Amino acid sequence: MKKLNVVAGLLLIMSPALVMVSCTNNDSKYKNLQTGEKVYIIQSESGQAIDSISGSPVEFYVNTETQDTIYGETGEVVNNKLIKTSDDVYKLDESKFKTEIEEMMESDDVKIKVDGDDMKIKTDDKKIKIEDGEKKVKYDN
Repeated sequence: MKKLNVVAGLLLIMSPALVMVSCTNNDSKYKNLQTGEKVYIIQSESGQAIDSISGSPVEFYVNTETQDTIYGETGEVVNNKLIKTSDDVYKLDESKFKTEIEEMMESDDVKIKVDGDDMKIKTDDKKIKIEDGEKKVKYDN
């Protein structure tokens, strides 16, 4: 019985070490785009990508299996939507993103009414009204 307790005690002491050994960065499938280091990604409660080892937020990371670049804030794939600034920092290139209105205008099932600065947009499932710079969205059920 004493040997069993000693073995159980050793396992409890060694468990964190075994977890750390099994979670080395060498087998990670993600790479932090900014630092180039391999990371293990987990999500915070708010959905932000976090490096599970350092606990730091990761703004952009690359899935090394698919070669997709992912925005850590939202989990959205942002391939070809980044720019690298003169101080070597990656940022989203806002000009590469379509607005909700631009996407709707490309659809055949959209009605748009413009009256001066006011605009109404109607689709099968929602209505968008822009008046005095304020946007209101109403979803049809």
